[in-house]
Amino acid sequence: MKAIQLLFAGTLLILFSSCQKVIDVNLNDAKPQYVIEASLYEGVHPCRVRVTLTSSYFGNDIPPAVNDAVVTLNDPNSGVITLNATGNGWYETAPFNAIANTTYELNVSAGGKSFTATSTLPHPIAIDSLSSRPFGGFGPPDPKRGTELLLIHFKDTVGIKNYYRVVATQNDTMLNKPENYYIFDDQIRDGLQIDAPLFTSLFRKGDKVDIELLGMDAAVYDYFSTLSDALSGDANTGAAPANPNSNFSNGALGYFAAYTSSKKSIVIP
Repeated sequence: MKAIQLLFAGTLLILFSSCQKVIDVNLNDAKPQYVIEASLYEGVHPCRVRVTLTSSYFGNDIPPAVNDAVVTLNDPNSGVITLNATGNGWYETAPFNAIANTTYELNVSAGGKSFTATSTLPHPIAIDSLSSRPFGGFGPPDPKRGTELLLIHFKDTVGIKNYYRVVATQNDTMLNKPENYYIFDDQIRDGLQIDAPLFTSLFRKGDKVDIELLGMDAAVYDYFSTLSDALSGDANTGAAPANPNSNFSNGALGYFAAYTSSKKSIVIP
């Protein structure tokens, strides 16, 4: 379980099937690098991509958008799809059917360079149910923070390596602070019934909580894991954080993620 804020060179855009969050971060002064942030979801959805350049660690500039890139997605089931530029560095396809257990390839050409990443849409996992119980924890309860622990119940698939992320929304507000971030894998729970306690967020009785369980491949999980490691270092050293492991070639920063998604809601009793 890792609670971190999703920070990255320039603007890291966390793309969900139903929401987006923009978080600005600066790196140290250096030659600008391309940052590519791309996501697609199982089922009929557009693939959305944003291309920017890094900005200075010592400045407050908004990362410049790249609006003249050529972006294509290779779908093994329907061929090459060219993404349309929609402004401010955004590119997207028309909605198409992304299929589980399929590997997709994204290609971005910009500034005389070409960048490629692949991502495999994993086997989908469905949330069975959600439940809650009082959280004992340590010390006296904090009513402002909440006292109820939420648990996510689902069955992991035997013999398949699975990587998960949980996104929680409390009373229509996405929980996106560093302490709310939650990723894990099935390394010691392969094929088992998983009752995952969401220790990153506590709730109050009467709260409406929406949970999204995202599945991803190993490379995307490695990106978020190395991002977590970079951000958990000593902030007092004054050094800029190391870049997380991108799945793009040719020195581009960022990630291309193919996600499965399962959602359920609960009102905390």
